[in-house]
Order: sequence, then structure tokens, then C-alpha cells
Amino acid sequence: MSTYKEALNEYENEDENGKLRLIYTYFGLSIYFIQVIEETFSIMLWTNRIFKKKVKSNREVNEIIDSIENSKKTMGPIINEIKQSYALTSKTANDLKQVLEKRNYLVHKYFKFEIQKCYSELGRKEMLQFFGEFIDQSRELDSELNNYFRKYTDKLGLTKEKIEEIGNQMKKEEMHRNHTTANNGS
Repeated sequence: MSTYKEALNEYENEDENGKLRLIYTYFGLSIYFIQVIEETFSIMLWTNRIFKKKVKSNREVNEIIDSIENSKKTMGPIINEIKQSYALTSKTANDLKQVLEKRNYLVHKYFKFEIQKCYSELGRKEMLQFFGEFIDQSRELDSELNNYFRKYTDKLGLTKEKIEEIGNQMKKEEMHRNHTTANNGS
């Protein structure tokens, strides 16, 4: 089921306030997936640099990662570097361009030009459709991009299993922190 159809099902079961909250929820989820793609870009860049430079120490690896994570580059130049570093298919390059354009619209102009849609059922559903389609497109693109750098991450020992293990450890630590904070009355 598409994200839009899921959102529409949720929307139909909400009261007026819930419907508006759902609009902002899916807007937030769209922004989240922008960040997922941006993180994928970072991983693509640093894995490529690590293997091209044939680094020998953890210090060198950390310097490469830090230089990318602390870069002031905007999405356009980052995408250009990715295009130069990886042999992207024309479909993937086109998808990147579309996501970048939609990302910029969402972040900088969406509510400026679309706020009136909040006042009607039709408009709200159009908003949910835009967000849902963007989320689905972003998920698909992220999956495509992951295939480009998987050989690098596998060589670094960052297999799907290792990443899942790290994620589970993070969840466990957060649950422990939550439990500890709750028990301390904070």
C-alpha cells in the first residue's frame, strides 16, 4: 500500500483537529526522509573517499567522515560529487534531480504556496498525496543509492546485520535512558 493510501485511511478516521495534525505529521515524515537521503549522500561520499585514498588508520577515516559531516556544501554540489564518484544510471540521476527539486520546494516554499489547501478536504488530501508520493519516491531512491555503496560498507564490516545490531543497541540504550530518567522523577 502506498504511503498516500495509508495516510488517506488515517485521515478518514480523524476529527477536524486530527486531520490537520496528520497533515503536519506527513510533512514531518517528508522532512525526515529528506534527512535519510542526505545521510545516504554522506555515506556515499565518505565510503568512496576512504577507498579511493586507501586510508591506513582510524584517524584518517575519522578525518574523512568529519570533513564530510561538517561540510557547508548544499545538496546540489553534493549530488554533483556523487555523480562524479559513482556511475549512476540516468534514471537514478533523474530521480536525484526530482527529489532535490521537491526537497527544496518542501523546505523553502511549500506552505508559502500551499497553505490555503489546509482549509478544504480536497486541499488536505492533495497535501497528503504530495507528501505520500514524496516519501515513497525518497524511500525508493534511498534503496537505489544504497546499492551503489554497499560493496564499500560490506568491506568496512558494515553489513546489514551489523547495522541492525548497532540500531538495536541504540534502541536498548535509549530505552535504558528513558527508564532511568523516569525512575529518577525527571
